[in-house]
Amino acid sequence: MKIPAHDRRTFLKYAAAGTMGFGLQEQVSPAADPGLLEVHDNASREGTEILQEVVVRVEAPDDPLVSTAFNMLKDRVELRCPVKVTRGAEGAQIVLALDPGLAPEAFRLGPENGTVRITGGAPPGLLYGVGKFLRTSGYGEGFLPSSWTGVSSPQGTLRGMYFATHFHNWHQQASDAEVSRYLEDLALWGINAIMVAFPMINLQGWDDPQMEAALSMMKRYARAAHALGLQFTTGLGNTMFIGTPDHLRATPLPDPTRRRGNSGHPVCPSLAEGHAYILDNTRRLFENLADVGLDIVCFWPYDEGGCACAKCAPWGCNGYLRLSRDLTQLGREYFPKLKTVLSTWMFDTPPEGEWQGLADALAKDPGWVDYILADSHEDFPRYPLDHGVPGGLPLLNFPEISMWGNSPWGGFGANPLPARFQRLWDQVKGTVTGGFPYSEGIYEDMNKAVVAQCYWDRDRAAADTLREYMAYEFGPGVEEQVLEIIGLLESAAATSYRKEPVDPEAARRACAAAEAVEARLPDWGKKSWRWELLRLRTVLDRERFGGDGLESPAAEAALLRLMELYHCQLETDDPYHHRVRPPLKRALSRNGTL
Repeated sequence: MKIPAHDRRTFLKYAAAGTMGFGLQEQVSPAADPGLLEVHDNASREGTEILQEVVVRVEAPDDPLVSTAFNMLKDRVELRCPVKVTRGAEGAQIVLALDPGLAPEAFRLGPENGTVRITGGAPPGLLYGVGKFLRTSGYGEGFLPSSWTGVSSPQGTLRGMYFATHFHNWHQQASDAEVSRYLEDLALWGINAIMVAFPMINLQGWDDPQMEAALSMMKRYARAAHALGLQFTTGLGNTMFIGTPDHLRATPLPDPTRRRGNSGHPVCPSLAEGHAYILDNTRRLFENLADVGLDIVCFWPYDEGGCACAKCAPWGCNGYLRLSRDLTQLGREYFPKLKTVLSTWMFDTPPEGEWQGLADALAKDPGWVDYILADSHEDFPRYPLDHGVPGGLPLLNFPEISMWGNSPWGGFGANPLPARFQRLWDQVKGTVTGGFPYSEGIYEDMNKAVVAQCYWDRDRAAADTLREYMAYEFGPGVEEQVLEIIGLLESAAATSYRKEPVDPEAARRACAAAEAVEARLPDWGKKSWRWELLRLRTVLDRERFGGDGLESPAAEAALLRLMELYHCQLETDDPYHHRVRPPLKRALSRNGTL
């Protein structure tokens, strides 16, 4: 039904102020990249019908992922405005369809015969198109369908996300329903893979009382990923159980820069018994994953893993490569189409000739590796940028979206860092074809969106992604104000990281701005955990930098609420839980650091 003109103006002022221009901000010349066709927005929404009821016609063949895309569309629209979304043929305003003429992950949006048509090259492309449609639509007293028009195809081939499932963080503690919904939200932003590592670091062995829970957790992520058409990935290496026999243990690594780490319980693969122990445990893991499937393995050299004995060193181009090749052969016995990612994280730190040794080895035998992954704690490693990627393989990155300038990790709420990630992305965007950002929880959700969209469109600015994020997740019309708040928070994080005094007035200003923004948000925006994490961060910055400290009533209330959102344990026996738990003074760690 049409809304009277005066009501339309009221609605548009409320619902569409932040959603009009995203298509214009994404214009790309077809000649610039053949994978991304020209995208444009309608000149205006005048004449666009505001809907009180939404009928969706599904023209695509029967497919579970197509049904999931419809259900996600229905759920997200009905959450944000008082309309009913139904599936039908007569009177449809939205059509979901497939067109094999598009690339499988591409989508096309646009008007056709009085409807808005969302078309994917295959079910995953349709899902990504639904995500774009939802983020560029308007929500208020009715539903204003997106006027974004064009064809979009991802430039990155492997757009992953790594969930660290340990320390009783959110990824480990969340319910099945929460995990499934969160993966849905990330899929709507265009990711096509997730990684979850089997937590041997926390287990004594296969008879550990927590073994069943650990395997169940891995499998729920695998099932949730596959239900969304995402590739499921796990990590492998030479780090094993806590109960690994002492005589099999690896020689500790030299770590003069204190950047590699010697975590976990690594085994020396140059010992015949150690090599057999690693393969036997990995084989058993593969057998446990056979019923849910495994698409990708990512081999990891350092932090957890490594060996510095004379037969393994230098680890990155010697023992590590030999073991990774053997594990690849084993994995493909169970999963014939298994892809491999070889991480080079912290190679040549200190310099040991690892990058050059890897290049030499892959020049002779590249066939067992599909991707090279590279990154560091700060700037991107220079070797693959200056000398090319070893083996001529596709290059992935590993953005650290969780921990930088942020201890405990997520302990003060949301940690948006768009300027940092824009700077780091600009170093590699012409070379990298995707990656696996490192996630310790949900507090870096904005960072996930920024990086996921960089993988989709290498030239998309972080600020533009955040504008789209805010209009969709918080409510329209507040984008510029929230960007200012984020700028203040990121400045405070960077200043604190350098151990310099944070401007107390800026912290107070960010909190006041968040209070003003919240007063303008719709109810669904105010109730969003995403908004709450950002608002709580402004409260805690105000208290710790410009107020009465973290023991003030306001700070304690904020910290306690964060613990609830993260499913933290007020009293814990986990010796590492303090790394991911907000620093509430009365929280107790019986077997670790407060």
